[in-house]
Amino acid sequence: MGKHDCVVLYNAANISEKDGCQERIYASNILREEVSAIEESLRMGGFDPYVLSVDYFSKELIQTLTEIAPKFVFNLCEEMNGKCELEMCVAGLLDLMEIPYTGSDPFALGLALNKFHVKQILRSSGIPTPRGFLRYPGQKTSIPRGMRFPVIVKPGRQDASLGINSDSVCHTAEQAERQIRYVHEIYEQEALVEEFLDGKEFNVSVIGHQNPEVLAVQEIDFVGLPEGEPRIVSYRAKWDEESLMYSSTVPICPAIIPERLENRIKDIAIRSHVCIGCRDYSRVDMRTDARGGLYVLEVNPNPDISPNAGFARAARVAGYSYQDMILKISQSALERAQKTAAAVYAF
Repeated sequence: MGKHDCVVLYNAANISEKDGCQERIYASNILREEVSAIEESLRMGGFDPYVLSVDYFSKELIQTLTEIAPKFVFNLCEEMNGKCELEMCVAGLLDLMEIPYTGSDPFALGLALNKFHVKQILRSSGIPTPRGFLRYPGQKTSIPRGMRFPVIVKPGRQDASLGINSDSVCHTAEQAERQIRYVHEIYEQEALVEEFLDGKEFNVSVIGHQNPEVLAVQEIDFVGLPEGEPRIVSYRAKWDEESLMYSSTVPICPAIIPERLENRIKDIAIRSHVCIGCRDYSRVDMRTDARGGLYVLEVNPNPDISPNAGFARAARVAGYSYQDMILKISQSALERAQKTAAAVYAF
């Protein structure tokens, strides 16, 4: 195996599809372009990385990590044992093995996957989110009074826009009930129903831990979407590179917006990053309503950091090369390792 000082740990893509699911497997889902790019960046930065693909927890995984004894792990695992909710357990394993790693800790990873809990925590901290509620499988409760249509229906515990499609924005109670059933049947989890904000959408990339900074504010341009298609970044818009939805949801980076709005977006992004406990890097998604009010849709503690993704695009706008970005993220993990060692030997 040779001597390596760090590990790039990632999970292979899950290529299973369920009957009746509108979210298909596309090439961009399967290819993990960031893995080789991160490996090269680390080598150029003077490290000697070992690339390790893992699908399941096993004693072999523990033995390999123990044998290498890396200074840190660049953690790219988004699921384990085929379940995205076990993503947090990878970070937990590394904590138990006392191996420093990039990205957020188990608590933040697990919390961020539960969209409704994130909404509750953000709102308790004075950060606005769209009004919404949960509908669990088997529940007979009706849509609460006062909810304004249209609404958007999505799985309560998924990432990568899974479960978000052309039918997700609903204008009537009947449409909402149909989409709630879709989430229950296909994703076997609660459905999150939120008032739909038909305004501007922004993606905000944040880097750093102790002193996080916004790299750039990106606005999604929906002008090219076909008539009747909701102005959202659906699963196909994110992953089906041959679709009109993909080519019609173009990010403008940096966003051309008034300075006052930009400053407010940056402030909310940093506060959201800190509030959820994100480390090293994250992406905060926001939208405005018809009156220009700004709301947080989601906090993503492990956004796509492949060379062509929005996070890397924002980094370039902020003056970071791809290698600079990867090394900055890695340095955060190394600094945590040094602080832990100092604390252990303080007495």
